[in-house]
Parts: sequence; C-alpha cells; structure tokens
Amino acid sequence: MKNKYVTEEQKEVKKFLILILGLVIIIIGIYFFTRAFVTKDLNKSKDSDSYSYTAGSINDNVAIVGTMLSRPEKEYYIVAFSNEDFNLSYYNTIISKYSEQENALKVYYLDLDNALNKNYVATNDEDFSTKFTDLKNLKFGEFTLLKIKNGKVTKFITNVDKAKAELINKK
Repeated sequence: MKNKYVTEEQKEVKKFLILILGLVIIIIGIYFFTRAFVTKDLNKSKDSDSYSYTAGSINDNVAIVGTMLSRPEKEYYIVAFSNEDFNLSYYNTIISKYSEQENALKVYYLDLDNALNKNYVATNDEDFSTKFTDLKNLKFGEFTLLKIKNGKVTKFITNVDKAKAELINKK
C-alpha cells in the first residue's frame, strides 16, 4: 500500500471541484424539471385557446369639460351627472327615450366623478353656474343638461323635469 501525502491546497481544490460539480448537477436537474412540467402546462393552455385578447375601444359618447365644446357635430347635448347618483337609471331612461326619437341630436355623457371634471362640480358652499363666460367659471350641479350649438352653450338646464321636457316632450 502506498501512502499518499495530500497537501492542504490539494484538499481545498478537491472541495472546490466537488462543490462546482454539485452545483452543475443541481442546475441541470432544475432545467429538466422545469422543461418537463412547466413547458407542458404552457403547451396545454396554448392548445386549449385559453388566451383571450380583448380589443380596446374608445367610447365616443363620453365627454370631458375641456373638450365638450369641440365635438364634431354642429348641434348636440351634453348630459352631466354622477355615475354614483341614485337617479342614474332615471337619467339613462330619459336619454334613451330621446335617442330613439327621429331627428334626435347626439347626446354626450359627462361623468362628474371623473377626475378631469371634478374641478367643475359645485360644492356645498357654492352654486352651480347657469351663466358663465368661460369654462373656468363653469360649475355643474348634480344634474345638468347643456345644449351646444356651433361650440357655444345655448341652453343650461339643471332641473331634471325641465330637461325631460326639453328632450322628450319637445315637438
């Protein structure tokens, strides 16, 4: 039998090589594990058409205060109210009945809860403005119907019954 003398440096190199070999085996194991299980799951979902894409759309019935006077039509209505208002379905019914009429003008919705419109909502200590010279002075109540003609406000109605009369009972 031969006696081998191993130096301290040789022991360290041997430990290092065993460590590297162990890491390589672990990495290869992880690779084959993920390839065997994860890839099969992805292929199953691709085959079953579980991916669904929704095409984006733009709602052109919605307006914001900054663009409400520059719509493409010459004459139209803007209806401003909160989407959290308990009368929301009543407002929508009035607008739907109006839209079904022959020669009905285009109606745009202005959501008062929208962050871009919040500065134009009258607070408790200020009144809504029925007459205003520019958009900076405009303040909406909880319901407002505006009739716009050639980029100018021709009617400003804040009473729901008067708005209903304007839209539906008009002859």
